[in-house]
Amino acid sequence: MKKIKISELPLCSTLKGLFTIGTDSQNRSVKVSLQFVEDKTNTAVANAETATAAANTAKKNADTATANAQKATENAVTATNNAVKATTEAQTATKNAQTATKNAQDATSEAQKATEASKSATQACNAATEAANEATADAVQATSEAEAATAETLLTIQNLVPTGLTVEPLPRITFGNVNQIRIKAVLSPLTALKNLIYISDNRAVVVGTDGLVTPVAKGQSVVHVIPTCNTSLAKTLLVEVGDPTLRLVNTRTQLRFTQSGVLRLN
Repeated sequence: MKKIKISELPLCSTLKGLFTIGTDSQNRSVKVSLQFVEDKTNTAVANAETATAAANTAKKNADTATANAQKATENAVTATNNAVKATTEAQTATKNAQTATKNAQDATSEAQKATEASKSATQACNAATEAANEATADAVQATSEAEAATAETLLTIQNLVPTGLTVEPLPRITFGNVNQIRIKAVLSPLTALKNLIYISDNRAVVVGTDGLVTPVAKGQSVVHVIPTCNTSLAKTLLVEVGDPTLRLVNTRTQLRFTQSGVLRLN
C-alpha cells in the first residue's frame, strides 16, 4: 500500500458516506456516520433557530402584550379618573339639581303667594275702581250742581252789582237854609244793592250816610258818591253854598214874589 500525505488526498465537500469512531452509552466502540451527526446537528440548529424565532416572536408578542397592558392600565386609570370625576360631577349636579328643585319649589310657593296677593289686590283694585266710579259720578253730579249754583250765584251777583249810576247835580245852596237837601243817586239795574258812600271835603257842606246835605260854611265842596259794589261808577259833585239872593223872573229884569207877596230867595 502506497503511503500518501493527507494534504495530497482529494477534498470531500459532503459528509455522506463518511464515518468516525466513537463510543455509545454503554462505552462500546462504534462507528459513527458523520452524515448522521450532520443531520442531527442541522435538525438541532433548525430547531434552535425555530425556537429562537418562536422565542423572539413570543418576546415581541409579550412586549406588545405588555405595552397593550400598560396602555390598557393607563386607559383604565384614565377611565377610573374620568369615572371618579364624572361621579363627582354627577354628585355635584345632583346636589345642584336638588338645590334648584328646592329653589323652584320655594319660587312656586312664593309665586302662589304672589298670585293670591295679586288676586286680593285685583279684588281690592276692582272695589276701589267701583268706588272711584261712584265717587266720579257723585263728583260729576256735584260739579254739575255746583256749576248750576255758581251760574245762579253769578246771575244773582250780576243782578246785585250795579252797572250804572246817575247822580242829579245839586243847585246852589243858600247858607242858613233849613230845608233838607239830599243827593239823588240812582243805581241800575233796579236789583242792584243800594249801597252808596258819600264823601265830602267838609269845607262848605257835610254829607250824611243817607245823602243828606248840611251847609256848614259859604264856599264850595267836592262830594264823591261811590257805589260800594262797583267803585268804578263813582261820581263827583261840586256843591256851592252862598248868601241868599233875590229870585228874578225869566227876563231877569223883575223880582219874583210868592202868591202871598213874599220875596222869593235863592
